[in-house]
Amino acid sequence: MAQFVPRQSFVIPNSIPKTYYIGHHAKGFSEMTKMKSHISLALECRDARVPFTSHNPNLDRIIGGSERIIIYTKCDYTTDTPNLQNTLRKIYGDNIIFWDKHRPTTTDKLLKMIKRAAVAQDSILGLRAIVVGVPNVGKSSVLNALRYQGIPRKLSKAARTGGQAGVTRKMGTNVRILDPESKSKGVGLNGAFLLDTPGVFPPYVRDGEAMLKFALVQGIKDGLIPNDILVDYLLYRMNLFKPALYKKYCEPTNDVHEFLTAVAWKDGLIKLKGVPDLQSAASRILRLWRHGKMGKFVLDDVSDEGSEKHQQSIDNPPLSLNQAKKQRKQTIAQEKAGA
Repeated sequence: MAQFVPRQSFVIPNSIPKTYYIGHHAKGFSEMTKMKSHISLALECRDARVPFTSHNPNLDRIIGGSERIIIYTKCDYTTDTPNLQNTLRKIYGDNIIFWDKHRPTTTDKLLKMIKRAAVAQDSILGLRAIVVGVPNVGKSSVLNALRYQGIPRKLSKAARTGGQAGVTRKMGTNVRILDPESKSKGVGLNGAFLLDTPGVFPPYVRDGEAMLKFALVQGIKDGLIPNDILVDYLLYRMNLFKPALYKKYCEPTNDVHEFLTAVAWKDGLIKLKGVPDLQSAASRILRLWRHGKMGKFVLDDVSDEGSEKHQQSIDNPPLSLNQAKKQRKQTIAQEKAGA
């Protein structure tokens, strides 16, 4: 039997959209920009499964000169945490935290970082912080955890949460996450307040693979990219990481149709006349992966080469969609002129 050879690249379909920058994203970004002069600390949430892709450079304009803590969420869905942490600390230093909603100690650590910022600011009005990030990255979950552990009395959830993009669509109100304490206890005069914000997607994504990653972690609306394409990309990544992840269904394969057919037969997803239900099989695989039951791995390349590429993208942020179209037209015109 021939040895299995996984695909070394993935062909991005032309149908993949280049943006998900919809109405409430633009409105939220505008409102946040107006408030930046009142913010002393920014908590920027990024998804640990896509630590580079989930960085929206446009949010840097909101954060500006404010102190920033980068929070990597969904860490319970990754396994190579030590290597990931070392890579990201090389880029961003120590002002980052790897947060797991199932581990209260990570919330305690974040609260201590916020307390230090409050003491340094020493504001009579208390520390004013904002939590930002792309859609469905866990901003509201972070806020609720900080409020629950930071305030000793029982409180209801301050922000609605959900496992899909667009749960928070408008600016929230300032929520107290730390009560006033004396300086000797490490908090400023009036504690700390945190403002929840809607997830904001980049206006333009030049890399189609990034859109596939956003779709896998549900950073864009379900259905915007067909599930069979997402599963094909996931199969490509699983084969590079560990083909044995799906050994209960079939032998290693690069054929998504073969894979989904095997899933349908194994899990009893059969339509009338004994036809495998490939759409249901695709939904099943995506659901399993999103819940950490089909491998826990990072989708971004966090090698030294991948880190350098990410740094270059920060230094040269993506154009807007209109700018990209204009640049493409200019390139075509120049090519024709030189022909």
